[in-house]
Amino acid sequence: MSALRRLVGASSTPRPFAERLPRRRRKTAWVIAVAAPLLITLGARQLGSSVPPATVLFVTLLVVVVVALIGGGRQALTAVSVGLLAQEAFFSFPYGSLNDRKPAQLSVLAVFVVIGAGVGILVDELARLTREQAALRRIATLVALGKPPADVFSAVAEEVAPLLVADSAFVGHLEPDGLLTILASHGRGAGAVATGERREVPPHTAAAAVVQTARAARTDDTEQASPEARAFMRRGGMRSNVATPIVVDGRLWGVIGASSSRSFLSADSAQRMLNFTEVVATAIANAESRTELAASRARIVAASDETRRRVERDLHDGVQQRLVSLALEVRAAQSALPPAVTEVRAELSRVVEGLTDALDELREISRGIHPAILSEGGLGPALKTLARRAPIPVALDVRVEDELSDGVEVAAYYAVSELVTNTAKHAQAASVDVAVTAADGVLHIAAHDDGIGGADPTHGSGLVGLRDRIEALGGTISVSSPRGEGTAVEVALPLDRD
Repeated sequence: MSALRRLVGASSTPRPFAERLPRRRRKTAWVIAVAAPLLITLGARQLGSSVPPATVLFVTLLVVVVVALIGGGRQALTAVSVGLLAQEAFFSFPYGSLNDRKPAQLSVLAVFVVIGAGVGILVDELARLTREQAALRRIATLVALGKPPADVFSAVAEEVAPLLVADSAFVGHLEPDGLLTILASHGRGAGAVATGERREVPPHTAAAAVVQTARAARTDDTEQASPEARAFMRRGGMRSNVATPIVVDGRLWGVIGASSSRSFLSADSAQRMLNFTEVVATAIANAESRTELAASRARIVAASDETRRRVERDLHDGVQQRLVSLALEVRAAQSALPPAVTEVRAELSRVVEGLTDALDELREISRGIHPAILSEGGLGPALKTLARRAPIPVALDVRVEDELSDGVEVAAYYAVSELVTNTAKHAQAASVDVAVTAADGVLHIAAHDDGIGGADPTHGSGLVGLRDRIEALGGTISVSSPRGEGTAVEVALPLDRD
């Protein structure tokens, strides 16, 4: 199988109109196109002059419209032809025998043919546009819902192939090294294209022209094509292929292509595909923006945590050690004084107590900035210490065996700290249960209290800041707080996030 045939999934087995309309609908359209005009003509002949000619033409045109909606333009033109032939063979009212070839008769039939053909083609075109707009809306809905780009790519390939009556369609990403990665494909030949497969763009093809010019291109097996292109397409068993560029932020990001092995693609295929490339480009730009935003938020959180650790370390190694030294020096000076100077000894004792209180406050502030035990002992010991110091009873269950990354560890600690603090301040709860478990690459934190409920996660800087931290690491947080039934909070943090 040739490279291009594998690339676009072309197949020698034709898959024409069947992909666009169900087989039963097409058969029904053919039956109506043949039978209805015959029945109308025979009925008009039986009824005689009681049926005005305009009624006959109007009913026949209605049949053409119905056939065009059900089956398409070819069936509609067939209905017009059958109606004309039926009148030629059977119609004797109201213009007399058609064998007379009267100008009035011929004029009426000519107008009927023109109007019928025009109506059939117009209705078929409107139906095609309706299907195309419906497909675009489905793709746009996926983009608006923020679905992963892979889902959008697959949907585009599945929509483009039947709309263009093509054997196959694909969406590819142009890599910096010039190779094309197939992201999605659809069609009978799509089995030969593996998602994620990287390959060179075959020369003399529409995809190659898009890579060179960043414009829509097509290649057909016609005399106008180059001998190399015609030979290449014939080896692949293809008659026509079209490709359009996916341009994101002014750069060529990828290609959407379609191919046909049975017949030439329509002249407007490239223009119709451009509508899909615009939607795909929007999806890619949105995904890249979300990725960049998430990475930026994660960097900000990481920088903040590192600053907290540095401040805590500086306090511990600097100010705290200095206060401890001063307290020891004062104690030594107090011990060196004679017992008779009781006032001075009492004053020095008060100074030592003040230094000790200041040291305790500084340690509490340091733990709020970044608990040293978290860096030294890990998440489990840090949470146990937090639970012991909590103003309300905390039933803590920690089941985490693997070592956690610094970002996840800090986020989990502050999540539990914020939840316990909020419960103590606002929930009027007697206790709170906290469970921390790791499973399937996700760290789960669940907290539930027996308080009054009614918590609003959109108010209060604590939960809002906690949500920002959790989401910056790719996690999620949910709050359920019905009034009178306590508050339940669930946090999920991915463990394998880069």
